[in-house]
Amino acid sequence: MSTKIHIVLLSTFLLLSNICLSQNPLDRTRIIFKSGKYTNSTSIKIELHGTGVTHVMASGDASFKNAHWVRFQPVFNYNLSANDGVKSIYFKFKDIDGNESKTFMRKIILDTKPPEDVGVSIDVPSPYWTDTKSMKVGVILKAKGAKYYQLGNTSAFHGNKWRIFQDDYVEWDLAEGDDGIRKIYARYRDQAGNLSHVVSAEIMIDRTPPFAGSIKINGGAEMSNRQDHQVQLDILCRQADSMMVSQDQQFEEGKWEVFSEKKSIYLSDGDGTKRVYVKFKDKAGNETKSYSSSIELDTNAPKNIDFKINNGEKVTNDINKKVTLNIEPDDAALMMVSNSSSFNGGKWQQAVPSISWTLKGEEDGYKHVYIRFKDEAGNVSRPLRATIELKRGF
Repeated sequence: MSTKIHIVLLSTFLLLSNICLSQNPLDRTRIIFKSGKYTNSTSIKIELHGTGVTHVMASGDASFKNAHWVRFQPVFNYNLSANDGVKSIYFKFKDIDGNESKTFMRKIILDTKPPEDVGVSIDVPSPYWTDTKSMKVGVILKAKGAKYYQLGNTSAFHGNKWRIFQDDYVEWDLAEGDDGIRKIYARYRDQAGNLSHVVSAEIMIDRTPPFAGSIKINGGAEMSNRQDHQVQLDILCRQADSMMVSQDQQFEEGKWEVFSEKKSIYLSDGDGTKRVYVKFKDKAGNETKSYSSSIELDTNAPKNIDFKINNGEKVTNDINKKVTLNIEPDDAALMMVSNSSSFNGGKWQQAVPSISWTLKGEEDGYKHVYIRFKDEAGNVSRPLRATIELKRGF
């Protein structure tokens, strides 16, 4: 019985020994490309991990044509053939006794070209950014053959991480600070590590509306008597590109126009106080508050006017031809009195209820006195005439 057991154990030992001898340890050598699956250089480094390996042979040809055995090193330098694409490398290993491994084959992709057709743009409807609460903008990325992208507010990209290029639209925070130009820089990288050139986009930060606006009508005059209602506007505003002028406080039907310091408009129908409004806008679209100015439009001359000589007497016997003019000036500010219908030599004077007047000529007879009135707006009334007979009895 013990003889049979010994025979079985011996057979098992011989079988296991044959199995072990049949497994070549050289065939378990590990091959690792230091650059990974991709490389951007024809010169690559290969890590070799094996037991009993003393020599290695590598070639881009499966037949190892013109290849030579070289002494084993843990990091093996190898030069790929030119031209981008998938490269196949064949390996064989040998130990000190001259035993050779099987043939290994590994592939690596040579890519020496950086991403192409690269670009970056800021996704905004205008070249200006006016949001006072946020500096976050949308950014559109563009690249062909890129695996990663990097964004920065400076071309140095300090502190900015590489991110996987999955979507061509991302959000980005512009640099804080005062109004002015902001730039976004971008560059791209492929799996082989090739870097694109740096591209950029810019936007003008303008969150400040125009300021120091003002408007004057007819140079600041208080009244106008133009029958056509036309007035001249003097308009000022710092950093304004457009303006809207209206006689409606809500600017209904108002239209933006190029900013100008001078503008002629026609006031609305009817006399009375007229107010003109203006507001301003810059190229970025920042609007100001409204500014306004008013003027009194008076196109009607004094109407309820009258005058008499000596309270309406028909005759005067005054030796010095002196009479009293009794005047009803209504709302007139000035009056002009003359003994001539042409008012030759007449002068405007303050309108008063009565004045002393000297009749014209040396002879007795019917004497005529003329008067006209002017209001504060400059409207002149029709002339009035009164008559009295000078009878001194000479």
